Amino acid sequence: MWLLVALLFVTGCTTLPEVHDKPVVMALPSAQTGPLAVTAKNLAKGRKKSESSMMLLESGREALDWRLAMVDSAVRSLDIQLYMWKGGASGTLLLERVMQAAERGVRVRILVDYFLNSKDAGLASLSRYHPNLDVRIFNPTKIRGSSLARLPSILANFEQMNRRMHNKAFMADGCMAIVGGRNFADEYFGLAEDYNFLDLDVLVSGPVVSEVSMGFDEFWNSSQAYPGAMLSKKGSPEMLRDARLHFRELLEGERDGKLREFPIERRNWRRELATLDREMVEGTASFIQDEPEVHDDDRVLVGQLTRMAREQKRELQLATPYLIPSDRGIDRTRSMSDAGTRVGVLVPTLAASDHALVAGHYNKYRKRLLDAGVELYEFRGDPSEEIRSLADTSPVRSERVTLHLKAVVGNRNHCFIGSLNLDPRAVKINTESGMLIESPELAGQLAELIDLYSNHENSWSVSRDDKGRVTWESRGETRKRKPKAKWTRRVGAWLGGLLPIKDQI
Repeated sequence: MWLLVALLFVTGCTTLPEVHDKPVVMALPSAQTGPLAVTAKNLAKGRKKSESSMMLLESGREALDWRLAMVDSAVRSLDIQLYMWKGGASGTLLLERVMQAAERGVRVRILVDYFLNSKDAGLASLSRYHPNLDVRIFNPTKIRGSSLARLPSILANFEQMNRRMHNKAFMADGCMAIVGGRNFADEYFGLAEDYNFLDLDVLVSGPVVSEVSMGFDEFWNSSQAYPGAMLSKKGSPEMLRDARLHFRELLEGERDGKLREFPIERRNWRRELATLDREMVEGTASFIQDEPEVHDDDRVLVGQLTRMAREQKRELQLATPYLIPSDRGIDRTRSMSDAGTRVGVLVPTLAASDHALVAGHYNKYRKRLLDAGVELYEFRGDPSEEIRSLADTSPVRSERVTLHLKAVVGNRNHCFIGSLNLDPRAVKINTESGMLIESPELAGQLAELIDLYSNHENSWSVSRDDKGRVTWESRGETRKRKPKAKWTRRVGAWLGGLLPIKDQI
């Protein structure tokens, strides 16, 4: 303890002031004019009032394009909720365009758990001095400074600090929203060189957008959302100006590099918006999220998703980057399989996972899942060129493709798309969000996508042979040992599996 106290003085630290008069701010009414309002009205023609229009965002490129389109087209409001907003080419491009939107009069609210690699003074400058833009941070440590300086605060308040906001939602003008699994970082948009994620979002318009907006307001006005302007007293207009100059330099440097497929300056997206009436499908959608306040948290999302899964009598498909099932979950799966329901599960191999530690714990459940009747598929880190094109964005070609998809499909009629992983941290600790959808067209598209990811070109089919041994089959090859991965990842998975931290990952 004395060592930790001494550490605070050596590294330097500050303590966040208490918040007593944080204003309650609600979503603005939906815009009635502008490109997004016009698009939303066109989509509503001939659609049932209770239904929404929806489109899967499968590739990293289209995921970034549609976010830029919404930012550039907004005339009234932008509300952005993320677990993580990192720097890099994509994060900088999005932040620069969001700031430009605020400068032309769009009200911007950004709620994040982790924002860029920015110092507190930089975040305070952005919140305090940029017009029409406000940032709030979810559940920050009370002691600020270096990572070492924050360590005692985290250890002393572990239960509180351990609960993170994993939600992802993006709304523009109250007319359109994106919900799914993507944060703002290069690996989510195909622009990272080490690995790029194969992830998924859904673009929506219609009555469900107001549900997403109300969910954002709950988190924005919760006691857990700390005002960015109060993070530091050192913020200044000059600091914000210098940051903008740095952003422009970075973007100019990537104009013919990583960002050559994306517009560096704001552009008109009316042509792309006009195609949505042909590309979007209709269905009933509900937005679900966990409560922001700890004392209200009754794990709403997990409860509703479990009920949806139980109702599927013919087929249930699950895709998740992290799978550490509970005993109860395995028992439910066995009961469904025994009753005749096909249960297919897609997870990454060690080579296609971004967390070797989680993979080390998943290894303990492979045989139990097979014995429970699961059709198990493990995604390869070297999928077909067709799949790689969804993860990588030209000119980048990453070393490997990593499965980051979080989705459930039932009977090819119902589906879930969101932030929820199937591990203890997501199920019991973090706050999560997502969209429950009833639409044969959209659920069918998602089922076909999971089928594509699971086929023998892109995944290993895992089963037991006649002697009970686990086997992997893919591309005409049959293995009796787990698929290859770098030795460093194998060691990491082995060591991770030994650690008694299953409930924390």
